[in-house]
Amino acid sequence: MPKKKLTHQFIEALNAPEKPTTYYDETEKGLQLRLSKAGTKTFTYRYYFNSKQRRIKIGTFPAKSLKEARKDVTKIKAKVDMGIDPQAERQKRKRETDPETFKEVAQEFKEKYLPTLRETTREEYKRIIDVELVPKLGKYPIKEISKNQIISMLDDKAYGKKPAPVMANRIRARLSKIFSFAVNRGLADVNLVSSIPKYNKTKKGGKVEKRRNRYYKPEEIQDLWEYFEQLNEPTQSVFKMLLIAGQRKTETMQMKWEDIRGDVWTIPAALAKNKEEHLVPLSDMALDLIEKMRPVTGDSDYVFASPKLDNQPLQSVKRAVRYTKKDSGVSDFRPHDLRRTVATYMAKLNVDRTVLGKILNHKGLAGDDQVTAIYDRHGYMKEKRQAMNRWSNHLQNILDGETKANITKIG
Repeated sequence: MPKKKLTHQFIEALNAPEKPTTYYDETEKGLQLRLSKAGTKTFTYRYYFNSKQRRIKIGTFPAKSLKEARKDVTKIKAKVDMGIDPQAERQKRKRETDPETFKEVAQEFKEKYLPTLRETTREEYKRIIDVELVPKLGKYPIKEISKNQIISMLDDKAYGKKPAPVMANRIRARLSKIFSFAVNRGLADVNLVSSIPKYNKTKKGGKVEKRRNRYYKPEEIQDLWEYFEQLNEPTQSVFKMLLIAGQRKTETMQMKWEDIRGDVWTIPAALAKNKEEHLVPLSDMALDLIEKMRPVTGDSDYVFASPKLDNQPLQSVKRAVRYTKKDSGVSDFRPHDLRRTVATYMAKLNVDRTVLGKILNHKGLAGDDQVTAIYDRHGYMKEKRQAMNRWSNHLQNILDGETKANITKIG
């Protein structure tokens, strides 16, 4: 880049170049004249702050004269000598005078917060932000959005032409996260969403639906298992594994062969809901099921590999759920109820509540606080293994028609 003792006459005579050109002033070190292909002449100043190079725009010639640009450089140098970063100071002033819109905050939220979440969760956040929130709130400065404005938006989703209280609650939860993010960065004064109550989930006719606590009785387990065996692989084995091991559906569907070591299945931290590695002891029943998958999916990384996509896990069981509801005799079947069924029967089998929580990787059920969660992270393997084997034996007895135990519900 050329160095030049800049003068008013020299700058004035410059014509638009074929490519952008920068001239370094020999008189005032750090002062630059940047000449764009369109012929725009811009003064900038390059300096170092905390050992990092910075560049700040001073102004455009001829509105900003060379003499004025050099005076500005003197002022900028003085601030740097005082330990003030002029560029950061200018950006702060801009934020204070030009409040960030909700759309800008949401974009920053996506860039900085979403990478910490699981891929499936990230996609749901993005969908709600892009489809539900930005179109309605995007243009407003986040500090000017009112509580009534938020309530009106959520009410419209919960009670509108197509009432969707569950989705309204999801939107509310995502919006609350964004406001908390903004408050932590000084972009908003308060989280307006935290004081807005959740919506009750309702059935047809407007009756409030109670929190689901469905579990399956022995005869229903028999009917479901018999129907599962009519489903194609790997769906039938996914459903069976949910009932054998009691883990979450997404974690189970993404089980990898490399995650199985002996009789222990390791659910990676990146996949686990609480972002901590989870060790699941596998009963003989679970190991037999996994081994039967090897001729079917052994060439894939995934135990329950997609039959349609190359080296990808099974993507969805929605169609199988629909068929199971229709034809199994259990018309209200849901995959998550299999996990609740495991928890309910284990409680009946006198599995300690803490051990049960460790098996399900459910901190609330395990009674973990921050200290005990860290202390016990690699513990309870012996107790978990005993509990899993106890449940596996009981499940086999149910399938063989040898028990009809009365079970106490676990929510």
